Amino acid sequence: MKTRVVLLALVALIAALGWTFVKRPLAVSDTPGVPMPPVPNVKGVSVSVIPTAEVAALEAFNVRGGSFTTGFTSAVAAFLVEHPKGKVLIDAGAAREIDAHLKTIPLLMQVVSKLTLLQPTVDALNAGGLEPRRLSAIWLTHSHWDHISGLADLRDQVPVWLTEEELEYAWQAEEEGKLFRELQAQAKLQIRKHQLTDGRYGPFPWSKDYFGDGSVVLLPLAGHTPGSLGILVNLASGKRYLFIGDTAWAREGVDWPAEKPFVSRNMVDDDAQLVRDQLVLLHKLQKMHPELVIVPAHDARVHAQMAQFPDREK
Repeated sequence: MKTRVVLLALVALIAALGWTFVKRPLAVSDTPGVPMPPVPNVKGVSVSVIPTAEVAALEAFNVRGGSFTTGFTSAVAAFLVEHPKGKVLIDAGAAREIDAHLKTIPLLMQVVSKLTLLQPTVDALNAGGLEPRRLSAIWLTHSHWDHISGLADLRDQVPVWLTEEELEYAWQAEEEGKLFRELQAQAKLQIRKHQLTDGRYGPFPWSKDYFGDGSVVLLPLAGHTPGSLGILVNLASGKRYLFIGDTAWAREGVDWPAEKPFVSRNMVDDDAQLVRDQLVLLHKLQKMHPELVIVPAHDARVHAQMAQFPDREK
């Protein structure tokens, strides 16, 4: 009798876990979203992606409803934004010693992460003719290891910017902030804090027009971490890129919209409900703005459609 009860409980547990992988798009209300301001015509602004490493994964673990038979390339990348007033990296990509950085994350994630280093960020920049010292800043969408690894090779040359909330999180999060604290201990990062003081921008309650001309706007996107940042780049062509960090790992997270499956989000998302709210907001925003390309930090399929450094899109 006891054996049967245990078996039934095990079957129920497996069924419950399996349900968390079943496609279940988030509810989207009929209430119209709030549009963003028009694209300003600012010349000399460009974007490109710097692919630095890849992690082989399955689609099913990156978005709820994804396939268990379809592979998913989880990219580790940096994004270059160039403006007449400065050159900025969004996230730091991979360091030369990224294999050592991988060992700072939970054991389960290490086991399932088959990482391939393509080209460390610092080497990619030099190969493309851009000396790292010419960068004015590295903006972190958030402080997790696969967004800050490249700081190991760049920290003595470039200031690192993040929000006050994200800095506090990085200092306090036992596992998620481990690499950040190690890099800071090895050689102090040149830390700067974003102040989102420019008021509402479309559906976002506050913002920061970084260059003062509407071309690059920093936006709050808390949920994955408490201080996660979205970065909007408006090009003179009329095209817009919104870099969303890990709010979604896959483009389907915004397209459907759908959250990460339970196993994944339970390991990485700080506030699951807030992530759901952000995904719905981004879904509506994408529907309203066909010129908008939403860029999850790890979706190599989206990155492949962007200009690959040293090429740029203006």
